[in-house]
Amino acid sequence: MSVSADPAPDTPPTRPPALDPPAGTLAHLIAGRLAGSDLDEETRAVLLTAFQNEAPARGRMPGAYLQSVTVSGFRGIGRTARLPLTPGPGLTLVTGRNGSGKSSFAEAVEITLTGDNARWRGRSDIWRKSWRNLHHGQDPQVAVELRIDGDPEPATVVRTWQGDDVADSTAELDRPGHAPVPLQDLGWQDDLATYRPFLSYSELGQVIGGKPSEMYDAVASILGLEQLTAVDKRLRELAREYEAPAKVAKAELPALLSLLNGTEDPRARAAHTALSGRRPDLARAAELAAGTDAADESLLFDLRRRATLTGPDTEAVATAVTRLREAIASAEDMRGTSAEGALRRAELLARALAHHRAHPALDTCPVCGGTARLDEEWAREAAEQERLLRAEAEQVLTTRRDLDAAAQAVRDLAVPPPGWLPSEIAAAWEDWLRCRTVSDPVVLATVSADAARTAADAARITRQEAAARLAGQDDTWRDTARAIAAWLDKARAAEQAAPYLARVKAAQKWLKATHDDIRADRMRPIAEDAQRIWSNLRQQSNVALGPVRLSGSATQRKVALDVTVDDIDAPALGVMSQGELHALALSLFLPRTFLPENPFRFLVIDDPVQSMDPAKVDGLARVLALLAEHRQVVVFTHDTRLPQALKYLRLPATVLTVDRRERSAVRVRSGDDPVKQALHDARALARTRDLPGDVGTRVLPGLCRTALEAAFLEPARRRLLGTGVPHAEIEQRIAKAHRLTELASLALYGETDRVGEAMTDLTRAYGQQATDHIRWCNKGSHEAVPVDDAEEIIRRTADLAKAVRSL
Repeated sequence: MSVSADPAPDTPPTRPPALDPPAGTLAHLIAGRLAGSDLDEETRAVLLTAFQNEAPARGRMPGAYLQSVTVSGFRGIGRTARLPLTPGPGLTLVTGRNGSGKSSFAEAVEITLTGDNARWRGRSDIWRKSWRNLHHGQDPQVAVELRIDGDPEPATVVRTWQGDDVADSTAELDRPGHAPVPLQDLGWQDDLATYRPFLSYSELGQVIGGKPSEMYDAVASILGLEQLTAVDKRLRELAREYEAPAKVAKAELPALLSLLNGTEDPRARAAHTALSGRRPDLARAAELAAGTDAADESLLFDLRRRATLTGPDTEAVATAVTRLREAIASAEDMRGTSAEGALRRAELLARALAHHRAHPALDTCPVCGGTARLDEEWAREAAEQERLLRAEAEQVLTTRRDLDAAAQAVRDLAVPPPGWLPSEIAAAWEDWLRCRTVSDPVVLATVSADAARTAADAARITRQEAAARLAGQDDTWRDTARAIAAWLDKARAAEQAAPYLARVKAAQKWLKATHDDIRADRMRPIAEDAQRIWSNLRQQSNVALGPVRLSGSATQRKVALDVTVDDIDAPALGVMSQGELHALALSLFLPRTFLPENPFRFLVIDDPVQSMDPAKVDGLARVLALLAEHRQVVVFTHDTRLPQALKYLRLPATVLTVDRRERSAVRVRSGDDPVKQALHDARALARTRDLPGDVGTRVLPGLCRTALEAAFLEPARRRLLGTGVPHAEIEQRIAKAHRLTELASLALYGETDRVGEAMTDLTRAYGQQATDHIRWCNKGSHEAVPVDDAEEIIRRTADLAKAVRSL
């Protein structure tokens, strides 16, 4: 009777795997904490392996601003319409009545970059299939222009549709200096999910109105904790796998003991004693299950050994051979390709260079005997050519390495048999062992599977024959012995899994404590930002928001909101109005925009004003303006209260108006150009009757300067972006331009310290009057200056602004 234990499921490594994640990532933080922990090496290996398995390599979304959205045939937009945007920090309001097509632009940006739209999730098929514009007969298309850090020209993501389902689409990125790439191949999906730069009115309700666990997930995803959750889930699965054998053995032991107790055999009583203790004696039970009193002990010993004999793992061999054949096919596919030729040429050049270095004074070519000298100039050119060829041939080298690894994997499976191998199957096993010496991968793939199968069959026959002979030693003991052996397999599997289970349990305990620490640390700045945003949004509300915390785990996870009403603790969702709930959702959503690892320089918000009272609209205007100091914020709204609040609060914003005419013809026009707005305010000031003189001399120059500043900013950003300067550095340079003349220098040369040259060039281009006017505006913003003819001054400002915007 054979007794063998199954291997423990998914056995962890005994040594920590190599893990060198990028600095600042969650995996890097975990690796650092593990290095300083008191966990043993094997337990650390369990955790590191779990993190390695749950952290596949992916691409990162580069830093980018929106430059435009062009839409045709999608939702409420028929023929092609373009929404221009300024690619830099600032607030843009896109206004228009319901049905004007403004939300179609917002949804177009989201669906272009993600392939989906949060507003449509959970809707019926009718909703998802009625997205095409009825007035546009051609295939819909959306193009989103992005200003990516370091690129001199804008990149464009284009999404097109071929079918009636909104999901039946493809998208690709066309980036300057690069071939077009399918969007799904760039690996941006994780960033788009974690730092999602889109928010609609319906999502605000979902954030607050969903399950507590859904709100937790929405906030936790900002913290990048999803990997911790995935690793915790993997550890729980591992623990269940390692616990399973012990549970099965424990559940089946009473029935086995009952069988032994009812069997009239001394060996059964001995087995019952061995298995009844607190720690069952598995070795003694195995001896009893395999032994008989009537047989020769030497024969039994040999039979027992034979009954445990296992041959090659044919499934593992078949898998390895399949991999080898795939590698052979890949290598064959590379034969004769340009990469193969490049490799041969690179190797030829390498040998020629080696010969040249060994014989620098040789006057003739060692191959053709020609008299052309292989001098140092030739060597440099040849070395560079070799480098380029080897880069081209890397695919061949990779294919060869894969082929070598696959062949070695097959050879490694051919392990020597035990020293007592029966002589009748030695020849079959020797054939299997000879596979270790086969160098030709094709031959190895041909012979290894058959050799392994033959050796495995021989071992199986030997094992079966020995088991049959052992069973025949004592017919009355056979069934009981088999029951003991079957249970022992499970008990030994449980025994083998026990140390692994202990390591997994220790890893879970450590991860839980570490998870809570990391979660608290990462949540702290977001919670502080949420409180600051709420303090602006609450505006006369008697609801105060305290610390925001994440708590619980698994199905008990939730966002803990400390809310007080008139200083009395209250349940947040029960005491807040709909407007307050939406303001709270904004407070929880917007902090992700400030995270330094967030690659999106832009944020698109659709209809955030609904359900808000006027005071909260004022608060929202302040929050958006604050956010726009560091990010490009594009807000779509039909509610006139938000643009009005921005205007009377004197908060900077560009306003675009969308209107829709017959047959879904959508038009975008400037609703509040900063240059035009400043000039408009200046004209209104000039036409004001009974205006005190000192007011005009102090205010008018400032308005004119504001118009020129806005005009100079456009060519300044355009010039710097064109030279590949990152957006963050552009904003730093702009911030250093304290004077109008410095801003002019930045617009002309990309630097603020060439004021003299800038004034000279502007004088040459537009006349002395232009530069005198710049100095007048600059001076007038700090002190009172004479205003002889306000209308003439405004005209000069308008002409100069128009000229400099085209620089």
